[in-house]
Amino acid sequence: MGAKGHRDEEPADDAVGMSGVGSADDAVGMSGAEPEGDSGAMAATSGPSPSMSGAPGPGMSGDGVTGGSGPGGGGGPDEPPTHRTCGVMDVHRRLLMTSPSYVAARARIETQTLELTTREALPRLSGIARIPVVVHVVWNTPAQNISRAQIDSQITVLNADFRAANSDVSKVPSVFQPLVEDARIEFFLATVDPAGNPTDGITRRQTSTTSFGSNDAVKFSARGGQDAWPADGYLNIWVCQLGGGLLGYAQFPGGPAQTDGVVVTHTGFGTTGTAAAPFDKGRTATHEVGHFLNLFHIWGDDGTGCTGTDEVADTPNQAGPNTGKPTFPKVSCGNGPNGDLFMDYMDYVDDDAMVMFSKGQVARMTACLETVRAPLVTTTVVRPAPAGPVVSWSADRLDAFVLGIDHAVFHKWWDGSAWGPSVTGYENVGGIGLDAPEVASWGPDRLDVFVRGANRAIFHKWWDGSAWAPSQTGYENLGGIGMSPPRVATWGPNRLDVFVLGANRALHHKWWDGSAWSPSVSGYEALGGVCMSPPAVVSWGENRLDVFVIGIDNALYHKWWDGSAWAPAATGWEYLGGVCASEPVAVSWAEDRLDLFVVGTNGRLYHKSWDGSAWSPSATGWELLGGVCTSTPTAVAWGPDRLDVFVTGTNSALYHKWWDGSAWSPSPTGYTLLGGLVGELRTAEAAVTADLLPVQASATDGVPTSDAVG
Repeated sequence: MGAKGHRDEEPADDAVGMSGVGSADDAVGMSGAEPEGDSGAMAATSGPSPSMSGAPGPGMSGDGVTGGSGPGGGGGPDEPPTHRTCGVMDVHRRLLMTSPSYVAARARIETQTLELTTREALPRLSGIARIPVVVHVVWNTPAQNISRAQIDSQITVLNADFRAANSDVSKVPSVFQPLVEDARIEFFLATVDPAGNPTDGITRRQTSTTSFGSNDAVKFSARGGQDAWPADGYLNIWVCQLGGGLLGYAQFPGGPAQTDGVVVTHTGFGTTGTAAAPFDKGRTATHEVGHFLNLFHIWGDDGTGCTGTDEVADTPNQAGPNTGKPTFPKVSCGNGPNGDLFMDYMDYVDDDAMVMFSKGQVARMTACLETVRAPLVTTTVVRPAPAGPVVSWSADRLDAFVLGIDHAVFHKWWDGSAWGPSVTGYENVGGIGLDAPEVASWGPDRLDVFVRGANRAIFHKWWDGSAWAPSQTGYENLGGIGMSPPRVATWGPNRLDVFVLGANRALHHKWWDGSAWSPSVSGYEALGGVCMSPPAVVSWGENRLDVFVIGIDNALYHKWWDGSAWAPAATGWEYLGGVCASEPVAVSWAEDRLDLFVVGTNGRLYHKSWDGSAWSPSATGWELLGGVCTSTPTAVAWGPDRLDVFVTGTNSALYHKWWDGSAWSPSPTGYTLLGGLVGELRTAEAAVTADLLPVQASATDGVPTSDAVG
């Protein structure tokens, strides 16, 4: 928020919310395990209940109050805070007064941030930034020596909150829902320590200090705390007893490396163990990590004067912090009718009242990760959305769709003899799309195009053999607030099934039965889950649908429609194991046959299949297909028992392997080099015939060259 240049942003009139969107509070948590190197198994260490779960609810506390007997001092009773206090501004002001290098660094960082966030296109991570975490538990009493379960619960909350996958994001008032953004940041406990040895990402130190404050004593072994691990390789989080009602504090980017990180009192950390209401939902760490990634308090830290700024354009100007559980609208600084964005993580409300980051805040965090915090991102998991797409509704017919630089949809086609409207020309079919269009064809000379509009609603147009409807550049509004591009399947004439993630990241579905949209034109059926990827959808027969998503633990989950009901339950899911670093890709080459492909966290390709009776190699196991993949795989089947898979390698070249009905070629873990310098491999959605394999790729010079081998 800020006093200057801010306005309340309302969604377009037709940005209808998804009907049937409910919370996933009653869902069961998901867990999985990493692929075991080259063992070929992507097996889970334990099998959770087959339903996807929402993340723990929001919560946080803290204001700029230092613990102990004075500013930056320790001391104070060991009692859980009752209102939020955060010491980040105490640390910030101290460093401004004592460290000329910090003053210079902050000026440089804000200049870089302004440059990146004022571009026409806001900065957005190309993949998922994964940040290694070390938790330093500094304890004086046995109760303060928190459990691994409490630490794990906090990591779960961070991952849900920074991916906008928290189940309580549905609490955001409708006028503010278009501001909700997925930061595309995930956290994991470090597995290697600074010396290169295996670790669980947790250190423990017993101390004689009864409580700490914001003077950074907890960050030094010589002062009763624990020394930091290198700040360019780890997010350091200290958990201890903070005094004086202090919930937590962080250091903005640009400060000394030995004090870089986040501090949280143990009663405000995680969702179990010693976590105490009203700060027992893990939101204190979410708030403080926001500061660590260069976010300011939402009211601009000017007291109540309405003159401060958080340097974010889409957060309304606000007169000081909100506490407790405000009622919407909470108007201040003349920001009516919608009032304060008090449900934002960077306000001071209770844990269960803060549920979102805004688009502008995500842009600032992205700019931080692309500049001063870039060394901290150990891996970036690229999960490109399917783009292009190309469909074929008869032999020697292709239709291709793309987004232009104005975000309108453009179309060209091959009719068996020539490209229309010309070799290099495109037909403009209008719209303003957030993502590449999704296209389906359920019969000859029939095309259905779906796109997510600027208001996140789903829009549809169709070609009936003679003209585009509802008009050449017009679209039918199908409602919803989509957090993912739509995915479409068709299993028969005049039948369409559309799937999208809702604002709560649950899966939602609507269908066309030949006469009307169900459950309504703008309504959706809620199918549950908290999904971390767009769905992969396939239909192997009439009235049969199979849907696959990545869960909050990065394992794969599955549900299916058998013609009469969703299984394993209307909102339940089958757990298929693995820890996936790409969107799932699903294909079917025969009735009751499914083949799934994902990239594991080690960059290798993995595969599993359903033969009509069982999953192979097992319900939660995966077949290793080798490689070091830098793209989501593209897989197609052009006949019974035939699969062709394409990926890009670390040299940006295109690679291919195939299943001929009896074995993988050129070998179980080998690939054929197809050359090129591919900018991005994109998922093919084509229905193919004969030996035509529709691989879509963008090259650095516009055309992949066979001799351009990395």
